Amino acid sequence: MPHIILEYPESCLSESHVNEALRSIHSCAAASDLFEKSHIRTRAYSFKQYTHGDNDKAYIHIQARIKSGRNTNEKKRLSESIQQGLIDLGLPVAVTTVEVIDMDRESYRKYSEN
Repeated sequence: MPHIILEYPESCLSESHVNEALRSIHSCAAASDLFEKSHIRTRAYSFKQYTHGDNDKAYIHIQARIKSGRNTNEKKRLSESIQQGLIDLGLPVAVTTVEVIDMDRESYRKYSEN
């Protein structure tokens, strides 16, 4: 926990860009001191078609899905850290957005063979 999902236009980011972005997201989430590094899950999904307002400028969006219970400042620290890490990479996109989403602790379930 958390699950952090990068959504990006497949025509704008190379495989190396995506790998860099995932490593940055993972590192920034760990640096927030809100989670154990070994518990952070990051993944990426590409999309083929998109619009951005009334143009076709590329954008990426990150969803950080975390268990409920964190305060506003902690969530803000997480989103700012992730966003700055991605900005620092200089990816070929016009906009980077980050959304922190609370997952209900009471209904969240996990099964692991380990």
